[in-house]
Amino acid sequence: AVTAILCLSGLPADLTASILAHECCHAFLKLHPNFRYGKHLPLMVEEGLCQLVAFLFLNDGLESCDTSTEDDNTPSDAKLRQYFKFCIETDEGIYGEGFRFAARAYAEMGMQELLYYIALNRDFPPIND
Repeated sequence: AVTAILCLSGLPADLTASILAHECCHAFLKLHPNFRYGKHLPLMVEEGLCQLVAFLFLNDGLESCDTSTEDDNTPSDAKLRQYFKFCIETDEGIYGEGFRFAARAYAEMGMQELLYYIALNRDFPPIND
């Protein structure tokens, strides 16, 4: 059961939004009846899917952001958002590897079919390169 989703305060708004999107995806996977198995999804599959949701939220789920700053030493909201997406795309750990598998599958089949496939197979679909 999911009882809470926690996030640090004081983070940039877009980073907070992407973290909450990621964590809400974990909650969805725990609560949705298609994913209630005796054992968890493999870590790379679950984290990759959650990173995909965070990336899509940064890319498409937020209003366009300001490209100007009040201070030359502070990055604009647009630059921060670009950097957060870059971090997801280039992560070399299990989160990044899982994201790249999830992103390729999403590009081929969309979110609904991807979730259905993962619910049935507990893995990403084979990717046609």
